[in-house]
Amino acid sequence: MKTRFRRFVVWVAAGLVLAFALLCFPYDPPKWTAGEITARVDLLNEKASVATPHLSFGKKTRAANLALFEKVERGQELSADESAAYRVLYQSIIKDKQSLLSILDHQLTVLTNFKPEENNNVGTLGIEGAHDHHDASAGANLAELRNDLQRLEGASGMTASFTRVLAANSANKNLTDIILHMATAPQTKSVPFVPQAPGDELQQQFESMMVHYKRAQFEPVNSPAYVSEVHLALDRYDALVAHVQDRIYAHLGPLERSLAGRWSTWRSLTPPLREGSAKRIPRKARP
Repeated sequence: MKTRFRRFVVWVAAGLVLAFALLCFPYDPPKWTAGEITARVDLLNEKASVATPHLSFGKKTRAANLALFEKVERGQELSADESAAYRVLYQSIIKDKQSLLSILDHQLTVLTNFKPEENNNVGTLGIEGAHDHHDASAGANLAELRNDLQRLEGASGMTASFTRVLAANSANKNLTDIILHMATAPQTKSVPFVPQAPGDELQQQFESMMVHYKRAQFEPVNSPAYVSEVHLALDRYDALVAHVQDRIYAHLGPLERSLAGRWSTWRSLTPPLREGSAKRIPRKARP
């Protein structure tokens, strides 16, 4: 009797585990719509640019400069001097967490004393010290994203399905890492961006996004020009997400899409997104 009961308990436990696993992997999830992409991109941008650096990574720095940081969080425009001071403080927060961030993103690129001869956006020259150079890090993520898509689209043989799922997961992570780097860029100290020559569609959309993020970097924080440039950058990133999503879905079957999940889900290590948290510089909702 005891043996039968134990078997019953084991089968029930196994059933619950299987049920939980199935709940975690909804079958053949549909593509994100244009409106859903925009909503999630805004949440991700605000999470990376303000919520995490202010409220998780930089609690002490924020507390010591509370009025300035709260002004940013409310979406109020900073003066040129306030913007310069804020960007220096923000840069110190990101630098303090550099080792942690490099574990989460192997494409994070640290450069030392970058372009000391060029004017930066805080009234001095270059970017002193060893720091995550967001432009280079995002570029490394783009290169890896291109490799992921090539692996997915060229998979063959007995392990093709396994390769496609892994490549899709990696592509979605690299796609997310691009905005995690660039969302912080308008808040940091930096030098001007030099666009590369247009290449494939991935490169074209990426370069357009970078141009607008970098223009925002040289405008007073939360000013109309800053907001306009960030919105244009996010519009281009929306297009990049849609492009990558189309290429992934074109090569995965229903079960493979279930296992890989959609862009910005936990399978691609995207941080949790809280609805309603992108109120600082929101874009207009898309249908």
